[in-house]
Amino acid sequence: MKLPDPPKLVRFLLFHIFNGMAIGAIFVFAIIWSNFLGVGDMLARDESGVATIILFFQTALTFGAVSAAIAVMHLGEDDDSD
Repeated sequence: MKLPDPPKLVRFLLFHIFNGMAIGAIFVFAIIWSNFLGVGDMLARDESGVATIILFFQTALTFGAVSAAIAVMHLGEDDDSD
C-alpha cells in the first residue's frame, strides 16, 4: 500500500525544517570541536550525555524553526527585485 504524497506546502516546510536542523547540528559540532568558551570540556565531563543531547536537540529545533520561518516569510516575494 502506497501512502499519498504530502501536499506541496508540507514538503516545502519539511525541507526547510530539516535543512535548518542539519545546519544547527553542524553548528553544535563546530562549537564542541573548537571548544568555544570551554563548552567541549564541560560536555566531556558530563558522564550521562544528557547535556549533549539537549544541546543538539534544542539547537536543531531552533535552527529548523528559524529556517522554516524565513522560508515562509519569503513565499510572497518575487525573484526579481527592481
